[in-house]
Amino acid sequence: MAKFVALYGCVVLSLCAVRVHAQKTVTVPEGIVTYPDLVLYNANLVSMDDGGYNLKVGTVVQAMAVRDGRILALGKNDEILPLAGPKTDKLDLKGKTVIPGIVDSHVHIHDNALTQWLTENPQESRAAAAVFRAQGASYEELRHSVETVLKERLPGVEKGKWVFLNLPIAPDGSGKGIGTSFTLDRAMTRTDLDKLAPNHPLLVTAHPGYLVNTQAVEAVQRIYGFDPADEILEGGVAEQGVYYRRGVVIDSYLKGKRELLAGIYQKELDKWAAAGVTTFSSHIMGFDAFNAYVKLRRENRMPIRFGYSHFAGLMVNPYSASFYERLGDMAGFGDDWLWQTGVGAGSIDSGPPAICTSVDIPKEAKAREVCRLDKGKAQGEGLYAALAAGQRVAVGHSFGDKGADQFMDMVERAIAEAPGVTLESVRAHRMSTDHCGLYPRPDQIPRLKKLGMMVSCGSNMLDRMEPWLDLYGRDKAKWISPVKSLLDGGVKVVMEHEGSPTGLFAAMVPLMTRINRQGIAVAPEEAVDRVIVMKMATSWPAEFMLKEKVLGTLERGKLADFVVLNKDYFRIPMEEIATVRPLATVVNGRIVFLESQLASELKREPLGTQLDYSKKSDSME
Repeated sequence: MAKFVALYGCVVLSLCAVRVHAQKTVTVPEGIVTYPDLVLYNANLVSMDDGGYNLKVGTVVQAMAVRDGRILALGKNDEILPLAGPKTDKLDLKGKTVIPGIVDSHVHIHDNALTQWLTENPQESRAAAAVFRAQGASYEELRHSVETVLKERLPGVEKGKWVFLNLPIAPDGSGKGIGTSFTLDRAMTRTDLDKLAPNHPLLVTAHPGYLVNTQAVEAVQRIYGFDPADEILEGGVAEQGVYYRRGVVIDSYLKGKRELLAGIYQKELDKWAAAGVTTFSSHIMGFDAFNAYVKLRRENRMPIRFGYSHFAGLMVNPYSASFYERLGDMAGFGDDWLWQTGVGAGSIDSGPPAICTSVDIPKEAKAREVCRLDKGKAQGEGLYAALAAGQRVAVGHSFGDKGADQFMDMVERAIAEAPGVTLESVRAHRMSTDHCGLYPRPDQIPRLKKLGMMVSCGSNMLDRMEPWLDLYGRDKAKWISPVKSLLDGGVKVVMEHEGSPTGLFAAMVPLMTRINRQGIAVAPEEAVDRVIVMKMATSWPAEFMLKEKVLGTLERGKLADFVVLNKDYFRIPMEEIATVRPLATVVNGRIVFLESQLASELKREPLGTQLDYSKKSDSME
């Protein structure tokens, strides 16, 4: 290997007596020799160090040495194995494929953790909130069911306790369920709910539709300490119900219970490590949620890395503009385990059918659309203040094309009006938007490129949006996660996976085939190759999270985060990619997951959460 530099740092104080090809004996005291902590050999190690928009994976080697959490050297077996010392952990991978750790640009790990904990601890769930379900195939039946359930069940619920009433939703997340349309059409008013639940905060849920009573509005005021802005008081609490369903349990029932919350998160993070995810990004719901992550970090208990966006200033805060004027630019601030990626915009619209679009559709359907960046709304004012203050904004949820237009309008307004904000400074920040539900339009792509923006797209959008093409127009299929058009237009795209950990590799396949779970082809011309998808899951999202200098590829000096696979992702038939799974996950040079099969081959004990791949991989909200 022409550029092989395995002697790098092999001995403290520049003493470089090492065992190389001739197997020379070390002649300096063992105490000052620093050997690798870990050596992999006989591997098909794919570095992904070619970050270009092409089908090249970059350097492929047999072996790698790791020391102090970083990659020390890569090369052939006979170049790397001689570096090993008497205490070096050596793994003979017998030809197995190794890739950089998966970097997931958008996944609600902590939200799923809380849901799972409440499911596994029904006594805690009952203490946190009462959860009921209403059923019906029509508005009339649903209304009757809501009335019946509340009349029968509320007498047994402690006064003042939160009540979550779930209505039917579509299992594919498309928003086609009767409960979703019932809530979005406000088929029951706040007055109706006040009469049924005068003594309990009530949240009627059918994502992305929510209804609340006055007790719920007042409870939100008590929790977050603000008299809400008019838009929040009159509709925003219902429109943003997903925030409160996720956050209210943390900010009320679990307030101050940081060790419990940290343990809940750690358990779920372990699952995602077992799935091959070594870094993820998300905004944080609930004020104590961040404190729980800080606790994990301070106690060195984080199994994977977290780049979070700052959302707290926008949540139930009529003074968000003033808040973000004072916060300062903190993008990238933190360490390699927990850092801020910028101001989190949260949701600038909602999920289908409440997305913000420019499409001309019937009046009753248009009335369901939610555009949170409309002029005069507190969320838009807060985001503009952040942009004008020179901060990086990461839009965590943008489903429709109009919402993306409104955000880019704000960015360009800041460039035109705000002192110190220039096109160059904006491009350096790599602003981002997530989801690609029904955007970008072809004419938006040059604008995204000009602003230096990156886009996070998920294959689940093919499931969620295809059912709505009869409303928005079949020609709009090419607006749904248009990965190839974005890349052709010079906009870098990353992959997000909002599903369960066991469905990670299965979620890659629709980006290559454009076939959704219903077997429908959605704009097949937007399909991309498996190598591109792997770049979307490794090297490119490291840029998205502002960590490309230390994450995303396997290169000397970078953090030693990598995954050993059960199959060669790059050579197997496409129909087998969904069956790819990790056999081992290493983060910071430490094995955090070792699957039982590989553990047996290596004569070791399994490590970490052993996931059950026989279960169906359902999507998460």
